[in-house]
Formats: sequence, structure tokens, C-alpha cells
Amino acid sequence: MVIISKTEKRAVFNYLLREGVITVRKDSYLPKHQHLDQIPNLKVQMLVKSLKSKGYLNEVFSWNWSYYTLTNAGVAYLVKTLGVSADVVPLTFKKKRVVAAPKADDEGDEKPAAEEVAEAKE
Repeated sequence: MVIISKTEKRAVFNYLLREGVITVRKDSYLPKHQHLDQIPNLKVQMLVKSLKSKGYLNEVFSWNWSYYTLTNAGVAYLVKTLGVSADVVPLTFKKKRVVAAPKADDEGDEKPAAEEVAEAKE
């Protein structure tokens, strides 16, 4: 049995709610987790294992690494547990905005290729 303090649990929950995903190496002897510096890897393993068993996380395991993603129920649970507003969503739930490069204004010296082809046929 692993005893996890409230501050450690809160730090893991904050990270999960902010990012929406977490990776955990299957190595119980690591002194700290790779993303959460103050928390041992074993404690993070146990927390995500508990959240997964409750249905709040989905797991993909590959080459001694576990990749966990939040479910909708997991987001609702973390919002309720942390006491934050309901409009807070993880980065993985937000849609990326594609910023198009601004179009350069032509000064009229060059014609578009379609117009040149039409003029050549006439």
C-alpha cells in the first residue's frame, strides 16, 4: 500500500486536467516522475491505476510505458475534485486553430496563371 499526500494527489490531478494525458514508465524505483519533479513514479503509477479502474482514464501500454488519456467522466471528476470552474478543459480537448499566413497584396504587375492561359488560347 502506498500513502499519497493530498498535495501530491492534487499536483497529479492538476497536471492531468491541464494536459489531458500522462505517460508513466513501468519502473517503480524511479525517484521521481519525468513530468512531476516532486512526486515519485510509484505514487503516480498508483494514482493513475486507481483512476483507470474507476473509468476516468484510458490506457495504452507499449514498451514499458503506459499512456493514459482522460475520458469525459474523468474531466468531470477532476473538475469536481479540484473545485475549478466547469469551463476548464484539457489541452487535448481543445481544437487547434490553424493560422493561415497573410496573403501578400499584388500590385497588379503579374497576372494569375489562369488568366495567362486564357489569353494565350485567344
